[in-house]
Amino acid sequence: MNLQQLLAHLPWSRSRGQQRPTSPAPAPEPMPGPTDAGTTVTPLKWERLDVQAAIIHHLEWCVLFNEHLSVDRTHTRHTTPLPDAQQSALGQWITRMDLRAAGADPRFIELQQEHLRFHALAQRALDHAHHQRMDLASTLLNNEFERSRARVLDMLRGLQKT
Repeated sequence: MNLQQLLAHLPWSRSRGQQRPTSPAPAPEPMPGPTDAGTTVTPLKWERLDVQAAIIHHLEWCVLFNEHLSVDRTHTRHTTPLPDAQQSALGQWITRMDLRAAGADPRFIELQQEHLRFHALAQRALDHAHHQRMDLASTLLNNEFERSRARVLDMLRGLQKT
């Protein structure tokens, strides 16, 4: 299986011909969290549009990742750099939300962990693809990576409903 065939089998690449969604306005500045250890953290009300922006960030990163899979390494200087977990727009959103006391929510902690796992799997898949190990890249992308990608999306949608 060559790279183009692999890309054609990835679930998120099927809509590649569609317009990429535009990002909404940047998230509001973080609200200060509790100031001392004796303060009780009240449950964070998830802003629906704020979580929607995070979902869009995740999907846009997936499109960029797909582009990186299909690029010849000799032409990488012409490709937008692929942000890691902390540099990605979703990673920055997670950091802002953590500052807003979201870190006390077990669902948020699980999202943080899965987001890091997702990026680690993506890097492994890119390494396999760039070393011409499409068999390994395909297996990883269609199994662990796809489950992690969908899980991050499901977690974000779950936060959006609360």
